[in-house]
Amino acid sequence: MAVSKKELSDLVEKLSDKDVPLVADLIYRLISHPLDSNIPYDDEPLTDNDIKAIEKARLEFKNGLTINLKDIEDELRN
Repeated sequence: MAVSKKELSDLVEKLSDKDVPLVADLIYRLISHPLDSNIPYDDEPLTDNDIKAIEKARLEFKNGLTINLKDIEDELRN
């Protein structure tokens, strides 16, 4: 899926305030590790198990059952 920088900017504008730090962290990571862009895009079709796992993860996120990445990073540093 090709996305222009303008489209990406428009998507960022639609983010909720609580999602901004997560997306900003991802963008910072991509910028600071440009060699990661050489990793080929995974274009394999999703399996039924993949789709079920994604749906389960979305539901867990929606219900607040996930762990904040910052908390994991803090724990790994200690």
